Amino acid sequence: MMEIYYNESSTLNSKFSKSDFVRFIENFPEPICILTLKERQYPDHFIYANEAAVKLTGMEKEEICLYNWNDMFGVPSDSDFEALKSEHSSKLHKADSSPLKKNLEGRALKVSGHAIELEDGNRYLILTIIDVTEHQDTRNKLKKSTREFESLFYHNPDIVFTINPEGIFTNSNATGLKILKYSYDEITSMSFRNLIVPEDLDVTNDYFFEVLKGNTAEFKISVVNREGSVFNIDITAVPTILDGEVVEVICVARDITEQIRIENLLKESEQRYRALFEHNIDPVITFDLEGNFLVVNDATEKILGVPSEELIGKPFLPFIDKNKQMETIANFQKVQSGRPHQYETSLHNHKGEHVLLHITVIPVFIESKLSAVHCIGKDITNIKRNEDKANFMAYHDMLTGLGNQRLFQKDLRSVIETQTSLKHNSAVLMIDLDRFKFINDYLGHEMGDALLQQVSERLVKIMGHDGTVYRYAGDEFTIIMQNINESKVLLKAQSLISEIGKHFDLDGFEAILTASIGISLFPKHATDIKGLMRASDHAMYYAKRQGRNNYQMYNAQIEGLSKTDLHMETLLHKALDKQEFVLFYQPQYDAVTHEVSGIEALLRWNSKDLGMVSPADFIPLAEETGMIVPIGEWVIREACSQNKEWQRQGLPPVPVSVNLSLRQFYQTDLVEKVGLILKETKLDPKYLELEITETIAMQPDIAIHVLNELKAIGVLIAMDDFGTGYSSLNYLRRFPIDHLKIDKAFVQGIQQDEEDRSIIATIIALGHNLNMPVIAEGVETEEQANLLKSYKCDMFQGYLYSRPLPAEMIPAKFK
Repeated sequence: MMEIYYNESSTLNSKFSKSDFVRFIENFPEPICILTLKERQYPDHFIYANEAAVKLTGMEKEEICLYNWNDMFGVPSDSDFEALKSEHSSKLHKADSSPLKKNLEGRALKVSGHAIELEDGNRYLILTIIDVTEHQDTRNKLKKSTREFESLFYHNPDIVFTINPEGIFTNSNATGLKILKYSYDEITSMSFRNLIVPEDLDVTNDYFFEVLKGNTAEFKISVVNREGSVFNIDITAVPTILDGEVVEVICVARDITEQIRIENLLKESEQRYRALFEHNIDPVITFDLEGNFLVVNDATEKILGVPSEELIGKPFLPFIDKNKQMETIANFQKVQSGRPHQYETSLHNHKGEHVLLHITVIPVFIESKLSAVHCIGKDITNIKRNEDKANFMAYHDMLTGLGNQRLFQKDLRSVIETQTSLKHNSAVLMIDLDRFKFINDYLGHEMGDALLQQVSERLVKIMGHDGTVYRYAGDEFTIIMQNINESKVLLKAQSLISEIGKHFDLDGFEAILTASIGISLFPKHATDIKGLMRASDHAMYYAKRQGRNNYQMYNAQIEGLSKTDLHMETLLHKALDKQEFVLFYQPQYDAVTHEVSGIEALLRWNSKDLGMVSPADFIPLAEETGMIVPIGEWVIREACSQNKEWQRQGLPPVPVSVNLSLRQFYQTDLVEKVGLILKETKLDPKYLELEITETIAMQPDIAIHVLNELKAIGVLIAMDDFGTGYSSLNYLRRFPIDHLKIDKAFVQGIQQDEEDRSIIATIIALGHNLNMPVIAEGVETEEQANLLKSYKCDMFQGYLYSRPLPAEMIPAKFK
């Protein structure tokens, strides 16, 4: 780089001789050259160069004097002098061909020219050439450093500020002002100590004094801005030293609040991961994308029976049961799509144990790239076994192993929802064993159970793959046949009638049994469960009325019931809406105090068309048609509401008892309905007693489950008509019963029949041994009452004390 300054002086103030002039400049310390001035104005030829110029240019004096201005510098003397440009246009040299350029390439020269006039009138140009390369480099570096510092200071995304040795801010960039919420004038009048949180002030002062000693410091502290927000910063403090003294401290502070928050979250996450991994009782594994073990925890070693060092780098697939391997591969590939996935599989470990696992696989992404797969396995072997067992018990009859009513309804619902073909029907067959109760009572319940088991086996064998058999309740069975035509259904029904009619061998005793079958078709006869069951039920009862031991297909014109029954059924369906049902109440008395200890609710039907209908006439019909369920619900609600009303009237609170039919008892939502009724009527559950009969023992496991659920909500349970039905001491011991009720048939024969007296005495003793108070029904005479008292009977109910009464007459019985 070359700077040329050419100044012309019009006059020369002093006169020198040529020799004096030469001696003066020869030893001048700076390079000097003399050029002639063409036309007394334009620089022309070099005629002299002193020793300093020779040394600078690297040329001899004679060599220098061979050049003119244009040759030496490679540029015209003045671009404005057209004459000079015109004269030398053919002699211009390229910049890189001029001798000065060649010899001083990359150097910065400051050339100053001064025109002088000598005694003889000639004018010359004296050039001083100064090498200012180092000076120019220094100046350029300073400019660059200044620009870089200013850019770094003012445009830095981090906080940058300066502090004097007293700790007062002297400058701050825009980022600092924005974060600290102060103006420039405000910040430059403050001490940094005003921004430090108290707990970090001492350590900050220590670092500040260390920097004042000339050292650099880096540290993390918390500061508070003008608005009171606290944030974390990472500071680098550097001293500015001038003449060996620290005159200022420059600080760069980075807001690391979010970083620290993330670091803390990361630490927590790592701690949770370590806890999840190292201390998890379930296997936790990390696989590579090929399914090889990368990391395993102790639980993995334990469940597989293999040390971790033998697992790492090995594939997991050989541990999986062969019939599950393809499915497992597919599930493992699913997680490689980037989404967590869950599935169940099974394996055999090195101990030979069969293990069922619930697997959760989670993709591991690092920098948005899938790099591994986490796997959490939960041993569900026992859970599955218990679930399977519980599910089997909940949906199967324990005596026959067949699906129960719940499973039947579940499967039938599935058939209704999934059957797509309209060309075929699905069929529901309702099978009722004719006179089974007689055989059961005659042979005993163990033989009855054996007979039911043989019947179920025979039904399953006959149906084969054509249908599914269920034990619906007691001696009722149901069958579902899917996507089948009517002719095949009828042929199968005929086979069932024929096969069931063949004799059964019961431990050497030959038993003959017949069945009545009712058939309904979906979607021909109904499109819902209730409609199908109603249709098959009607058809089955029609078969019974046709003499039993036959099957009937439901028909809209079926006349299975007598005209009276049909008329009564029609009226029965309307009775609830017409509010024709009423409850009568019969008090129960304590045998010792003779005070009312309970009240039984008894259903009556006061039909506007038929008058007062005996329960013996309409209850069986309600059972057959299923109307007993909504009627029974009404009875419970009415009895609870009335008992609550008596309590509001101030009567001593006693339980009101309500009879539950078998159909009611095995409703899937019985417990829920009872709970809702108690909540609606606000009756304390301990003042409701539900009376059941021994027939529920035909499905004891389900019965125990239902009874325990009822007991859980706080209601009382009484066993009604005890001794006349499906008696079993084992079931009685397992059932959560509060009271036993002696059937009135035994009470009526107590005076004449020694056997009846023995039965009564046994029942009372049995009840007391099981901590169950005993109630005697049908007590009509003093003699009966006295005999019952002698056997320590706890409560009496019967005409001797009170007939069934309307609700409004009950309060008088408490006086």
